[in-house]
Parts: sequence; structure tokens; C-alpha cells
Amino acid sequence: MIRYTIIDSHRNMKENRRKALAQFFTVSKQLSKEKALEQVGFCDWYESEYAVKWFEVVAAVGDTVVGYLRCFRNPDDIKEWYIGDVYVLKEYRKRKIASHMYDRVFKELGRYEAAERVIATVNKANTASIGFHMYKGFSDTGKNIEFASFYADPDETVYVKRLFKVLPFPDDMPDEKIKSFILPLWTEYCKKTGISGKKKTEQKLDEIMKARRTSKIDFRTIWSGNSLAGFRYNGEDYIP
Repeated sequence: MIRYTIIDSHRNMKENRRKALAQFFTVSKQLSKEKALEQVGFCDWYESEYAVKWFEVVAAVGDTVVGYLRCFRNPDDIKEWYIGDVYVLKEYRKRKIASHMYDRVFKELGRYEAAERVIATVNKANTASIGFHMYKGFSDTGKNIEFASFYADPDETVYVKRLFKVLPFPDDMPDEKIKSFILPLWTEYCKKTGISGKKKTEQKLDEIMKARRTSKIDFRTIWSGNSLAGFRYNGEDYIP
């Protein structure tokens, strides 16, 4: 059975885990034992140098590490997080380990209110990685990575995924406040769905407010970080 663990700080990693990770690096990165131990130490420096906030996802079978990645916040932008150094042992590939590790990242980032997006760098020639990131909801920006003094290969471009959370309107929020809050997005949604005119747009929203009170519809907000990004209406998400 594969177990996935979030490690909040590499520098606070337990000694047995550090040794298991060093063994993982000897195989995944084809390093000597000495170089693998140096790599573990390098991670300590890496976290100190770049991370405002940092965590790692480790996939393990028993005491053996079979998958690994690190994620840290852009030191220049609290809205952005970076996934890097993703490895899965060859004999454990095609078991969706990388996919599950990414899912753990997305879930963990839900704890951080300001998190709006997560990025990863992908080599332009790596079709497998491109396909994987597209499958996980990323899109290619066509740009090189730019923050702090962080370096990426010039043949790599940044792939980005927006992070969203769906929240209900507070029960005590008056309808008029909800309407003023959501109206700009609602107006855009009406244009998209063929409802035109200010009167019709506001009339439809009034109908939704009444139906919402009787639980006849599902009407909730969608947030990206601390910014209102859209809404969910009867199972349909509208995000401009």
C-alpha cells in the first residue's frame, strides 16, 4: 500500500526519513550514496534560500520512498506556489503516484487563503510531462520562470493552474448584499447564456434569491485566493 505524507519542513524531517530519502535519490537521480546525502543537505539550503513557506509530499511503501516532490511559495508573491523536483521510482510508475502527489498539493494549498495559482516548469520536448500537466488542469504560459534568483532551464516553460474553492453565501447575508456582490459576474453570465437587458438580468437574479431561500437551487461563490472568481449555479460553474 502506498502512503502519502505531507512534510511541513525539510529541515524538521526525522532522521529515518532523511536516510530513506537519500536512498530514494541514489536510485531516482542515479547518485552515489555520498552525493545523495549531499542532495538531502542541499534541500535544507534550498528551503532556507527560496522558501517563505515550504512543504514536501512523500509517497512511501513501508519505509521505502517511491515518490517525491517539493512545493513552496513564491517569495515575491503570496498568491503563487511552485511545484518542483517531482520523481517516481521507475518500477512504481504508471500507478498514478505523481497524480496523487499533485492532488495532495492542491488539497494542502486549500489551507492557505491567499493561494490563487500553482505553477510548474515543463521542458518543451517532454510530451509525457506536458500531457500530464494538461490532464491535471495546467495550461502553458509560454514564459520562463521569474522570481527571486530562481533558475530554470531555458527550454522549460511555466505551466499554471488556478486554484478555486467553492463557498456558500453566509446564511445571515441579506439578499441585497448578495446581489450587489455577485451582480457584475451575474451580468456577464447572462450575456453568455443569452439573457440580455438590465431589467431581465436583475429580475432573474431576484428569482434566484427567492428560490435560494427555499433551497430549490444551489447558488454559491467560487473564490481564487481572496478574490471572487465566479459562482456556481445549479451545478454549473461560471468563471470568467
